Formats: sequence, structure tokens, C-alpha cells
Amino acid sequence: MHHYSSIPFFILTIIFSTLLTSSNSHRCSDKFQELVNTRNLSNCQRLPTLGAELGWSLPVSDKSHHVFRVLFGAPMEFDGGWLAWGVNPGQKPEMVGTRAVIGIKNPTNGSTYCRSYNVTYETRIKCPLRPTNMEEIKCTKFEYENTTEYHLISASLNLSAVDYNVSKLNIVWQSGLGVEEDRPLAHTATLKNVDCVETLNLFTAKSTDMAHLKAYLRQVHGVLNIIGWGTLLPIGAIIARFFRKFPFQSEVWWFHTHVGCQFAGFAIGGVGWGIGLWLAHSSPRYIFLTHHVFAIFIFVFAALQTLAIKFKPGLTDEFRKVWNIYHHFLGYALLALIYINIFEGLKILKPENKEKWKYAVIGILIALGLITLVLEVHTWRKFIKERTTMKKLESQFLNQPKANQQQEEDGSGTITQSPPFSRRNSPSTPTSME
Repeated sequence: MHHYSSIPFFILTIIFSTLLTSSNSHRCSDKFQELVNTRNLSNCQRLPTLGAELGWSLPVSDKSHHVFRVLFGAPMEFDGGWLAWGVNPGQKPEMVGTRAVIGIKNPTNGSTYCRSYNVTYETRIKCPLRPTNMEEIKCTKFEYENTTEYHLISASLNLSAVDYNVSKLNIVWQSGLGVEEDRPLAHTATLKNVDCVETLNLFTAKSTDMAHLKAYLRQVHGVLNIIGWGTLLPIGAIIARFFRKFPFQSEVWWFHTHVGCQFAGFAIGGVGWGIGLWLAHSSPRYIFLTHHVFAIFIFVFAALQTLAIKFKPGLTDEFRKVWNIYHHFLGYALLALIYINIFEGLKILKPENKEKWKYAVIGILIALGLITLVLEVHTWRKFIKERTTMKKLESQFLNQPKANQQQEEDGSGTITQSPPFSRRNSPSTPTSME
């Protein structure tokens, strides 16, 4: 088994290097950078979700306060809705406790206005969010900008040095559709809305990159599961189904190839599964139960199938037939669960290039299905052909004693019978007649 262990690590190296080189840069877009420059702001960073970008001035700090300005911009998908950006004085970036500026666009008449809000725990339990006058954060303007096609929030901040650390400033941003007078209604709970938090150093423009990391790891999680669970495990099942006897009979290589595919698929899928557990742990309030439960069943079933390499009964064991039925049934159930959960994951992830992901998975599924269909047809054709040939040979052997009997009665009157055909007598090497 030692020569199989390098397979998953080789594939993982390729996957991680590819995703790392293709990950988005933190650098702002050129058009937003121009806006930042014209408004005399010193730093700019692209935020990881909602297509948002942030520009800010260097904080002017004394012993009691940090004073600076920000420009926050993001696209709004519909004519009406709201856009928010804020800071949180707590231990971590999260919605509860955020002091936010929220720009609201009235869906009826298109008018825009901006207010300050204190987002408390009551907001999470669906209590109305109402404007609050705060000295620490004020909205100066909410507007639509044609060149970037963003809605922009301009704000000034005067943060207490006791409550806020501008070298580790917790920032939160968000957007939503529902508006009722001057009150923004709850946003959707999709992953792109859940990840709208970051910790930022205003002096160095460096961030903890947790939101970037989560978005990146979700892509890694999806790729690993598609390759491990969704590709290598089905290939291993195809090899076991068709290459043991039909269409190419082999007693050795099919088993080693089958085991190699199963081991590599389980290793790669297991890494993806572990990443999924970490992602679920990092967002405990947003557990997608169906996807989570299916993933647990997939891992358990795949582990049982992989352990079968070591613990299957011998060929002469009485339990072998029962074990074969269990192994095949569990394998087919596993393949069905895998693809159900892959599509469930795509529905949750909703990547920007969702259609490409979807078509890639469907393409893999169609390719494996066509290969299975061709091999199944070939197997049955060969099986039927051999059965037909076998029956013809059996018929010839059964009719031959009657011809010999008639011939010998016409001659000497004695009868000599040939032994009847049996499956022990191969048609290619018939029994010698005495």
C-alpha cells in the first residue's frame, strides 16, 4: 500500500498551488482607487465579499481618540435596499455590538439617505433597528457613483482609544433588500453575507484575512470533494465492476488499481471533509444541516468501504457471499449520496462562477455514466455471445451419442456412449472420446 500514499499528496499539491495562484488580490480596482485618490484618502483594500471595497485616511491619534475618514463602496443588485459599514469595539468582528452607518435607497421613489445605527443583540432576535445619534461614527454622504457603478458611503469616525485599537480594528459590512421607512430589514443568511467581517490594521492595511481564508477554503473543500468523493471513488467502483472478468479478464492488476483509486479518493475526500468540519465550526450559527448530515454518512460509508481492503472474508469463507452483497449495496448507496451532497454544496456555496462548477460536475457525472454504459453493454454482449456458444456446444455434445449409437447399431450392433457435456469440460478443450 505504500506506493498509493503518494497519490493524494501529489494531487493535493497541484490543487493548492492552482488555487493559490488564482486567488483574488486585495488590491482595489482602478476605478475605486481613483475615487480614493481624489478624496485624499491614503489606503484602499478590496473586501472579500459582496464585491465591496474600502478606502480610508490614516488615523490621527492622541491619547483619547482616533480620528479618520472612510469611503465604502459596493454594488447594489436592485433599485431599492440598504448598504452598511461599521466598526465593533468587541473582542471579535461580528454583527452584534457594531456601530454602523447604513445608507438606504427607497424602492418607491429612489431617494437615498444615511443614518447611524447601534446594532445590539435585540436586532438578532428581530427587534426593529432604529437610527441612533453617535459621536464615534457619522455618515456624511450616501450616493451612487457612475464610473464604478457602486453605491458609496462616506463617513467620519472619532473612536475612543480605550475601546478601539486601530491596528486591530474589527470592521463589518453588509447589504440587504428589505426597507421599511428608515429601518433596514434583515438580510439573507447566505455565505457571502455571513463572511462580511474582518480585522484590519489601518496603518499597514493588513488584515487577518479570515473572510478571504474561509472563501478560499470553501473552494478547496468543493474541489477536493469533487475529485476525491465524486471522481476517484466512482472510477474505483467501475474498475471493480467491469475489469475483473469482463471485458478484460485479469486476476491481479484490476484489484491493485481498484484499491489505489479507493485509497486516493478516500484520502483526498477525507481532507476536504475535514476542511468542511472546520468551516462549520468557524460559523456555528450557520450550519447547513442537510449538507452536514449527508457529509457524515459519506465519510462513514467511505471509511467502511476502504477498511474492506483489509477486513474482507476469504474466498472460501461462508460469509463471503453476504459480505459481497453488503459491499456492493453500500458502494452504490455511497455514490448516490456523494452526488446528492455535491449539488447540495453548490447550492449553498453559490460561487461567482456557479454555472461553471455545475457544468463541471455534470460533465464528470455524464462521462462516468457513458463509460459505465459502454462497458455494461460490452459486458452483456460478450456474456450473451459466450452463453450462445456454450449452448451450441452443449447441444452438439448431447446429440453426438445418438449419432454414434445409430452408426454403431448399423455396423457391429454394439453401443458406445460418449460422456455427456459438463461445465468442467471446457468447450475450447473437449473431452477425448474413447
